[in-house]
Amino acid sequence: MKVVVGVSLLTGLILYIDVNALLRSIAHADIFFLTVGAMLVVANVGMQFLRWRYLVTLIAPNTTDKEVFSSLLIGYSAGFFTPGQVGEHGGRLMALSSLHAIQVLALSIIDKMYVLAITIIAGSIGAWLYFVLYLPQYWTPLLTALVVAVVFSFLVVVLYPDLLKKVLRAVLHKLRKYRAVSAFLFVKDIFHRSQARMLLLLTCIFYGVIVLQYYFFVLAFEPVTFGISALSTANILFIKSAILPISFGDLGVRESTAIFFYSHAGISAASAFNASLCVFFVNIFFPSLIGSILIFRVKSAKEKLAS
Repeated sequence: MKVVVGVSLLTGLILYIDVNALLRSIAHADIFFLTVGAMLVVANVGMQFLRWRYLVTLIAPNTTDKEVFSSLLIGYSAGFFTPGQVGEHGGRLMALSSLHAIQVLALSIIDKMYVLAITIIAGSIGAWLYFVLYLPQYWTPLLTALVVAVVFSFLVVVLYPDLLKKVLRAVLHKLRKYRAVSAFLFVKDIFHRSQARMLLLLTCIFYGVIVLQYYFFVLAFEPVTFGISALSTANILFIKSAILPISFGDLGVRESTAIFFYSHAGISAASAFNASLCVFFVNIFFPSLIGSILIFRVKSAKEKLAS
């Protein structure tokens, strides 16, 4: 179903934009900026690796970089066909089967929670700036107050996890009879303010790499300022990740929102569409492809051990 949604959205967008316009945009693409955007996948995956390794070593300091990297890529592949990449948690568990599954799951959720938090914080601020600049008729003081409340709330959560843990501990205490739920309580012993701030810093750098990738990919097809691109990207990531995770790899949703936000800022739909597809293939498709190969290797290794 998710594949059908993604393909249907892409087909509709291609018909909306006009195939000739897309082909002309591709024909005049700047190879240098395309190359820079593509090479930034090293920084993208590298930052995700650093973030995931930082969390994993909190519970298993002796975990090798190879194991961490394999779990990251297998997670990519497992999450490819699920909305919001929720299947990624299972992929990471598969590659780190020697560790306690519930602990790996808890860390994976923390990992994703921080990415989502930064996406919502940046997206909320970006939405405010974008609508004030380009669509002021749709913005109200009430929405500004909502943005302030959302940003403040998420900043408190990511900067002061101990406050959140007090609430969760009170709730989970009543559910201790459920083994899986109570196992999450171990997080209170390893994840505090200093760990939260380190993860927040790494997550902000990771987010910045994605913003740079969008900028260079759009720049490859059409001139654009970094400010306009960053503002549009913040809104794209916000809508794609926080509101509409309905297709595999977010394909179609990413391109639709890219066209909407970039076009209102003066960038052609063809350039926004092509740039967004570049992001999809470089950041999601190819890492997922490598991850799928690793899945077969892990399964083969487990079968040999079992025999």
